[in-house]
Amino acid sequence: MKRYGNYTRKEASLDSRLIIIAAEGEFTEKIYFEALRKHARNSRVHIKILERDEENKHNSSPEYVLEQLMQYKTENPIEQDDELWLVIDRDRWTIKSISAVAQRCVQDPSYHLALSNPCFELWLILHIVDVSLESEEEKIKIQKNRREKKNTDPYLKRKLRALLGSYSESNYDADQLVIQVAEAIMRAEALEKIKNARWPHGLGTHVYKLAKSITNL
Repeated sequence: MKRYGNYTRKEASLDSRLIIIAAEGEFTEKIYFEALRKHARNSRVHIKILERDEENKHNSSPEYVLEQLMQYKTENPIEQDDELWLVIDRDRWTIKSISAVAQRCVQDPSYHLALSNPCFELWLILHIVDVSLESEEEKIKIQKNRREKKNTDPYLKRKLRALLGSYSESNYDADQLVIQVAEAIMRAEALEKIKNARWPHGLGTHVYKLAKSITNL
């Protein structure tokens, strides 16, 4: 047997893949991927979602997310088919910061970048709405993701709340979203302007690539 943190890969299932996810958000991504794991029921894929320690609880920079994965890889055996995924947003970070972690993914094929532009909520919305069919005015609002006032939520959180009936980063019904993951994947692909780009430079999300790896869709 080979042990991966709290996961043991038995000799009888050595063809299984381990997907390790480190995310910028503390709650939103974890809630979603735990729901997707249950929905996918893929016995050949085991998902581990890394959590930040208390000291780095509020450290969500791309560099720190990458550091989490690098530390995990150092401390645990990784097989050739295993994947380490960075799930980050575009809106808060500089191109220099994002480019640095993207380059690390290029250098080591076990690392993968799932960036959402502007943020992860776009991926959630794609389970409900085909954003590529929205008006240009609406696409601009989504891309800018502005707050109405200083202490209010950004546009995508407000839009998602209207679509779901309720939404907060730490409390939402991901189960009703993941049943539409195949549609979300197709819609995210339809948004891509530049194929094979390291991350979406316009409105878009590469979380669909991670979802495809988990579900084999």
